[in-house]
Amino acid sequence: ECVDVVLDNWKQTAAVAYAKGYKYLTTPLVAENIAYTEDFIKVACQCTAPGQCACTDASCGCPVYVGFHFYAYDCRPESAGGYAGFQKRLDEVTNMMERYPFIKGAIVNEVGMLNCAPHEENPICVPNQGMYPAMSVPDHACPSNDQLPDGLSTFLDRLFDMVIAQKTSTGKAVVKGFSWFNENMAGGTYNLQLFDQDGSVNDVGKAYMRNCERWGQS
Repeated sequence: ECVDVVLDNWKQTAAVAYAKGYKYLTTPLVAENIAYTEDFIKVACQCTAPGQCACTDASCGCPVYVGFHFYAYDCRPESAGGYAGFQKRLDEVTNMMERYPFIKGAIVNEVGMLNCAPHEENPICVPNQGMYPAMSVPDHACPSNDQLPDGLSTFLDRLFDMVIAQKTSTGKAVVKGFSWFNENMAGGTYNLQLFDQDGSVNDVGKAYMRNCERWGQS
């Protein structure tokens, strides 16, 4: 009954978008549970088996992009499992693309670093309660440490390494969109802004530009 209600509402929303000329839909945006997006695709696209779906475009409300967001924790992307978690999501989307050839890839709509201990250490994200509280750093961003020698710039470098490397068995790029969460301590994050107060591009902004260019060239 719940599935029917969700899908009925979804189809109404999708029909409005399609009528306005939009050609592609993403799944509902998830934080961790990529498996949910596959379940959603199966129902929305009327699939009876992998690769066997009655409709594979926006006209029936079938999403062809997997939408998710990703945050690591506490300026510890290695020891707190951030990098591993991002790679797991990429692998899951890759596997879906292999099983359902109409899926075009992943749109990662929010990327950043949360200013709290990872949920394995504290299920609730309480800002400034991790090993590297933002309030103890002058710019409220990640300080240089053994896992992030250049702070958040290192984080971006590593994530884009994974984005660039991730391909299907036929060579298709998996990630099609990547949007950094350009906010200052919003929603429990560190200062993730790409610009200084005077409007000049800061080090993280330069890293973002450099990596986007590197991704494009790849």
